[in-house]
This record gives sequence, C-alpha cells and structure tokens, in this order.
Amino acid sequence: MSGSSTPFPRDPSRSSSELVAGMTLAISPSLIRPDVVELYGDTDRPMLINRAILNSPTLGKYTFTHKAIWAVKLPQTNQTWDAINCFIPSVPNFEHWAFVARGSIPALGTEAYFVAQYNSDSYIPTAAERENERRSEVKKYHYAADLAENNKRHAALLLCTTKTKTNVWVYLPVKNELSELEYQSRGDILRDPEGILVSEGFNEYQWEEMKRPLKLGGLNELIYTSDLVGKKYTAAEQNCQMFAKSMFRQA
Repeated sequence: MSGSSTPFPRDPSRSSSELVAGMTLAISPSLIRPDVVELYGDTDRPMLINRAILNSPTLGKYTFTHKAIWAVKLPQTNQTWDAINCFIPSVPNFEHWAFVARGSIPALGTEAYFVAQYNSDSYIPTAAERENERRSEVKKYHYAADLAENNKRHAALLLCTTKTKTNVWVYLPVKNELSELEYQSRGDILRDPEGILVSEGFNEYQWEEMKRPLKLGGLNELIYTSDLVGKKYTAAEQNCQMFAKSMFRQA
C-alpha cells in the first residue's frame, strides 16, 4: 500500500514565456505554495521549481548522474501496522516512496535533487490527452516533480507530511538468491525528531549510477514514459512504489 498527502493545487494559468538559463519556459505561480512556480517547457510538461532556483544561472547546467528511491512511513501507520507487515509479508508495506535523482555542477561545487512522487491525486496524462489540452487550452492535469538545490534536507522533507514521521531512508534494488529484485535499505537521510539530517553530501553507498547522464529536461521526460502514464491511482498496484520503481528502471 502506498500514498501521500493531497498534493497542493496548481494554478493552471501561465504567464508569457520567459528565458531562463537558456530555456524558454512559461511561468505559473502556485496559489498555495508561494515558494514554488511551475515551469512549462517546449513539451508543455510541468516541473515544480523553487523560486530561488528560477533566478539562478545554474538551472540549465546541472547534469544528473545518480538515482535512488527514498521512503518514509505513511502518517496513518502505527505499531500495529508495522507488526502486520512483519508477520504477514504479503500485506503491502505502508510506506511512501519517491524517485530521486542527484545532479551536480562539479566546477561550482553545487548539487540538486530531482524528486518525483506519485499519490492518490496524481495523474500523468498520455500524449493524446496532452494534445487535447493544447487544442482546448484547458489544462486538466497538473502533475509535476520537485527540484531542490543545495539542500538535501529540504529534498527529503518533500516526502514528509507530518513532523511526527520524518525518518527518510534510501532503498536500492539488490538481487536475492532467486535472482529476484529486492529493495534493501541503504541507511537514513533524515531521522526523527523533526527530520535531523544524518546523511550529508554525496555517499556513494546510497546511490546507483544512472544509465546515462541527463539534464533536467531529459530527466523530467522520463515521467511521461513511466508505467503509470494514463493510469489512475490504486492503493494495491498503481501507486507511489510502482511509480518510483518504474522511474528507477528507466533512469
């Protein structure tokens, strides 16, 4: 089982295009989150991005080279559910998973974290649905990933919905004796209480190299070829864990 909080509403209106770090992007402020704006590139596929990054000349220079899955306990879980997971392995675990990619600009010593999540209100439109949106000029779908620059703690907190569950850890796939993939913990990023950062900087043990380096736009494109494109959320199957694993495989 998987899930997250209801995502913040996005403002479907967009301003005129502006040139940002060499990319022509339409900018739309969020109604609820004043710290972020939505960016729409040539493919009309949105990314959420911090306003401070928007004005940064480094935006288009990041190269993303490493990937991981980050996880957090769902807010509604308790010791009873944890016990059920331990004694009945077939019961889905009550964790929220996100795909995370790490990018950097080595010459400047800066880093960025691309965080893509999927929850009960998420929907990733198909190519046909995006085309219909363009023709009708009515935007129905507002899925977007997040980007955090030079702040690993902020990136991890994007998964959290309550101060009482801020333990965020890393999963990476490992083959078991039956040559099946299992997702094993590679340590914590944050620990309770209130998300204390315990994994600073780059720890090679907590990442896997991507198949090829990608710029921000190319990384965002992976969302629209994931296994959940055009599918509605279901708790048992089409959920955040399936999405995170699909993104991980593609990257």
